[in-house]
Amino acid sequence: MTVNPNNGKAKILRQYNTLQMEIPSQTNWVWLIISFLWLFVWGTGLIGVIREFEQSDLTNNVLGIISLIFTLFWLLAWLAVGSGIVFLLLWGFFGKETFRLEGGRVVLEKTVFGIGKKHILDKAGIKNFRLEPANAHWLGPNRWAFYGLGPGKILFDYHTKTYSFGMALDDAEARQIVDMLKEKFALTHNKSQDEYSPN
Repeated sequence: MTVNPNNGKAKILRQYNTLQMEIPSQTNWVWLIISFLWLFVWGTGLIGVIREFEQSDLTNNVLGIISLIFTLFWLLAWLAVGSGIVFLLLWGFFGKETFRLEGGRVVLEKTVFGIGKKHILDKAGIKNFRLEPANAHWLGPNRWAFYGLGPGKILFDYHTKTYSFGMALDDAEARQIVDMLKEKFALTHNKSQDEYSPN
């Protein structure tokens, strides 16, 4: 059965012993539009430098060799910055977070077209689901939240580490999901205890 609490952003598939949530990445339209414009300027500059590099002979003297090395380093840095912007654009449009409870494990993923981070966790080691609203202002303590990255609003502890997801959720929806996870994990934990308790 698929449930979307209050028509929220999370797509939830909830069954008796499984639970799957898919949450799209946070979309900051102002940032995405600026990024598109920046990429246009970036591409124009890159093409211009490459053409100038092809047409000039920089190896005739020492200054030419130094200029060649500088140009190569500049191109590498320019490509690295552009690649970072492209990644942020792809995450903004196509990124997805997945929380999946199946059997005795939890799979937590942050992916773009199926590529990205994936954590497989033992369900028994997960505890303390909680809500922590994120400050998405680019001057706030979590500046990456402005780009849809960084810690999510739903946190939980796993042994000595803390994991999070749900950056794009509204606080009210995140609170509902926290309550649902607390209930789901309490039920599965109690069921496991009943199965292994002596008669």
